[in-house]
Amino acid sequence: MKLRVIFLKKKYLFFLMPLILFLIILVLIIYRNYTTSSTFTTISKDTILKSDLNGDGIKDSLYVKQANNKYLIKVKIKDKIFDINTDDKSSILSNYYTYWPLRVTLMDISRDRIPEIFLQGSLGKNSVQRIFVFDGNNFKNIISNSNNILGFIDCTNNRTPKVITGRFQGDIMLLTNYIFSNSKFKNYNLEDNPGFLGKDTVCSFINFIQTLPSSRPYEPNNIFSSNISNDDMYVLDKLAKSDTAYTFQDAIFKERKSDKNGNSAEVQWTLNFKGVSNSDTSIIKNYSINIILDADKNSSSSNYFKIVSIY
Repeated sequence: MKLRVIFLKKKYLFFLMPLILFLIILVLIIYRNYTTSSTFTTISKDTILKSDLNGDGIKDSLYVKQANNKYLIKVKIKDKIFDINTDDKSSILSNYYTYWPLRVTLMDISRDRIPEIFLQGSLGKNSVQRIFVFDGNNFKNIISNSNNILGFIDCTNNRTPKVITGRFQGDIMLLTNYIFSNSKFKNYNLEDNPGFLGKDTVCSFINFIQTLPSSRPYEPNNIFSSNISNDDMYVLDKLAKSDTAYTFQDAIFKERKSDKNGNSAEVQWTLNFKGVSNSDTSIIKNYSINIILDADKNSSSSNYFKIVSIY
């Protein structure tokens, strides 16, 4: 009898093992998707974004309205309407320009299942960045600045997610690292490394775009991967042939992959440019360029991240 009981336990265990393994994999996938879940939206007209903004498991509505050349935002949670205002109580979050759209990013950087709201836009000729956090009663504007770089790292590993904010000006990019703790963003030490997340490569790429079309024959080849396709490089030809002067406005980036040690291995940057036609300066457009950078282990410390895709 005892042998029969032992046999049955092993038998059940044999059939249960695949199910247990499946459940473990499923949990890991859900956890991975949760930690990397985000919404990046460029707003050029009235828009409604759906997301759970208070953590009750029900999707709420974030309304972005363009009125009188300004962007206004409201959030509806159940039957309650919240005005998204700046820390000085202004409802004007950004100017509206056809060549400089507002970007709204919903990212749960605190890992409490409630996404923070990140805005990138402009006030006059200057860039503006704002971050809002829901405290259970209102959406608090905890950061407002004139930076033009926004990024997210440690979203694909077990480390604490971090927000990178900074400024590209001239030929350099200065970045500051933040972690979210106790409903506040706190500065976190950031290594001053030119190759950090490919910022040296990105700086070279921005400067190259801003000198098109004259610089097209003299592209900085050291920033491109040897694996980049001709179709990707054709994007640069199209930009050059449009006979347009490009001016950098702002950028957002996100870590897409980490290596086994938790270090960033692949990063996506979205670069926003104002384009003015050289033949008719009244023609002004927005140009958004996406680039993907991979870590090149065979590269020197300079330009460690290289561009593998442009679109």
